[in-house]
Amino acid sequence: MQQNIPLAVAIQTVGSFCFAMAAHLQDKAVVGEVHENSEKSRLKARDLLASMKNPRWLLGLILMGASLACQITALFFAPVSVVQPVGLLALPWSMIIQARAERHKIPKRMITAMCVTVLATFGFTAIVSANAGHEADLATWAVFLGALVVYVVAGTFGRLGVVGPKRWRSLFWASGGAMFYGLEAALVRALIQYADQHDWARDPIFWLIVLCLIAGSMAAGWMVQQGYATGAAELVVASMTITSPVVAVLFGILVLGEGSRHTSVVTALIMLLAMVAIGGVIMISWLHYVLIEHSSHYFKESYKNCTTLERSPSESSDPSPAQHSDADEAAMTAAALHAAAHRHADYLRKTQGS
Repeated sequence: MQQNIPLAVAIQTVGSFCFAMAAHLQDKAVVGEVHENSEKSRLKARDLLASMKNPRWLLGLILMGASLACQITALFFAPVSVVQPVGLLALPWSMIIQARAERHKIPKRMITAMCVTVLATFGFTAIVSANAGHEADLATWAVFLGALVVYVVAGTFGRLGVVGPKRWRSLFWASGGAMFYGLEAALVRALIQYADQHDWARDPIFWLIVLCLIAGSMAAGWMVQQGYATGAAELVVASMTITSPVVAVLFGILVLGEGSRHTSVVTALIMLLAMVAIGGVIMISWLHYVLIEHSSHYFKESYKNCTTLERSPSESSDPSPAQHSDADEAAMTAAALHAAAHRHADYLRKTQGS
């Protein structure tokens, strides 16, 4: 099939939005089942099954399918080293979706980081597109060897998601899933090339690659759900938008021969823009983390202060105070939460301008 890189980029951009929306919906569904997972333990099968009954999770699954369909369609029109980096746009989409859901503005510094990420991504895509090589003969041994390496590394990250430090478990799970997603995109492109060069319907190698693709997709889906259960959706999306394109581009260049026309200057520019885009994603993640941490701390302090104010001085000085009834306690708690929420909203309005 003839290449049409602008069409492929447009399709993958739509796919990146579908992925970000799917991540937002499925994170809400999974977190609703595991509640406060302070131990950062992995998602149990019964929790996942319960999540799957949630309409949000099912809608997220449909959007994830739409994202996959966009990715596969785009790979028919462009190399994987062009298509997959466009997935970096999922993180800016995720930030916008989260801001809309919580009805607050995005801080100016985060908007700047988003713009840098988008511009670097499209610069990277433009240079790779202009220097895309012709399809080379596919070395099947290299495909299977590359897939095996990704399986081993991703499996190691999955193990770290179980036994590693609690604060990093979500990142480990998401990174392992992202490696499988990057491999998935590369294997789809490998299947397209192999079908063009061979009588694929009767060729067992083609179906072995399909089996590798299916196994990797199932593992990726499981690991991403674990990431949602042990951390924030934005962290999962951030990890996937960094790791998945790196794996796919490396596979495309080293295994599928997509870098055959890259000169040293082109390679240097590609690496520079890739580092800028990845740096933008890291900056977005860091700014989001700082905002959430400060906001959460301020809310807790506001609630504590409001709870103290709700109790009258006469009650605290009474030598024989009567026990508050459950209704009284609930009323004071509700009033404190209401006051704290107002102070928290004021705090957000002040910080969003910076």
